[in-house]
Amino acid sequence: MTDPLSLLDAARDAPDRIAIETASRSWTFAACAAEIAAAPPASVIVATPSIDTVLAVHAALAARRPIALLHHRLPAEEARRQRALVERTPLPPDAAVVLFTSGSTGAARGVVLSRAALIAAAEASAQHLGWRDDDRWLLALSLAHAGGLSIVIRCLAARRPIALCDRDFDRGQVAALLERCTLASLVPTQLAALLDDPTWRPPARLRAVLLGGAAAPPALLERAARRGVPFLATYGMTESLGQLATAPPDRAGDASAPLVALPGVIFETGSRAAPAPIRVRAPMLATCYLDGAPIAPVFTTADLGYLDGGALHVAGRSDDVIITGGENVQPAAVEAVLTATPGVRAACVFGLRDERWGQLVAAALVVDPSFDPTSAAERWRAALPGHALPRRLALCAALPMLPTGKIDRRATAALPTSAVDYRG
Repeated sequence: MTDPLSLLDAARDAPDRIAIETASRSWTFAACAAEIAAAPPASVIVATPSIDTVLAVHAALAARRPIALLHHRLPAEEARRQRALVERTPLPPDAAVVLFTSGSTGAARGVVLSRAALIAAAEASAQHLGWRDDDRWLLALSLAHAGGLSIVIRCLAARRPIALCDRDFDRGQVAALLERCTLASLVPTQLAALLDDPTWRPPARLRAVLLGGAAAPPALLERAARRGVPFLATYGMTESLGQLATAPPDRAGDASAPLVALPGVIFETGSRAAPAPIRVRAPMLATCYLDGAPIAPVFTTADLGYLDGGALHVAGRSDDVIITGGENVQPAAVEAVLTATPGVRAACVFGLRDERWGQLVAAALVVDPSFDPTSAAERWRAALPGHALPRRLALCAALPMLPTGKIDRRATAALPTSAVDYRG
């Protein structure tokens, strides 16, 4: 029987079909198979944005040997820590891939994904989105990121081509590659970069842009909708190789579209009145962390949410909650108000220690010259309860980011802040 994750089988099934293309070259499945036959599979690699990384993943999967992918922009000390952790840890017999979590709120943890989990993730995505003969998927995310690796897995299983951005995210190259693509996966900062070019429009053939990796601000979704971007909000994590819930394909470009569970995924969570940690049962769940802590068959996330009419609503993260004067504040709710403020391009809300209140709500903002602090404070006071108002503010040229494209909340919380004046 044909193995969906074997490049050698793909070369027999569709030898002349394009497997990978860049701005300047393309490789058929047969050509890729010949490339991996010449080199032994690696066990740990630095996942540079290159054809070599994609072929290394294919080689490991074809040989049924596990491979760990380290982000190419990790600080040297963290890269050494992750490599040493992989090399000294015995892996389960069914291990296929090791990825590391983003480490946005703590030390990055190694996640062990089985071959069965990879196949389940690809099949669930295929059932939700479907495949067309002319599909081509943009790969502009790191292969050390679940969103990036999942594109390689899906396209290999479906014998469809990848359009690879073979450098760190470059708006011009990505826009050019998108002209050939029907599908794409982006994080919010990448979508924002495309929209910052007032002349850019999504090509007519682009049928879906999976948007994940971090919560997308409502203001960004509104900008994308006005521009005609067929985005689909997603919910997922490293522990599931990305997608667990996604907006329906027939609601592409609709900021109000619900998150619906992919086939085989079951959520258990709270209510609108009392959001609770999201528990997941799904065939694409990873086996365990490198430290041995189990993930499958049921995984309790750090995300808080609720179900309403079968749709999943993510309220925020339990480890991000700010407790000020005994009141709980979800940063995501405050960020939605801040990013809707004229002149605010990006926002990150966090808590600062305070002797009187326990924590103060603080925010870091990226603003343009039209930002008016006085009118902004008036707007926030009208839109937020008193305990959720930002009391300290940091203005910066750009929010600190992790290599995965997520906001580095620990670094953001260390930025110098000043008091917000609500007396006007």
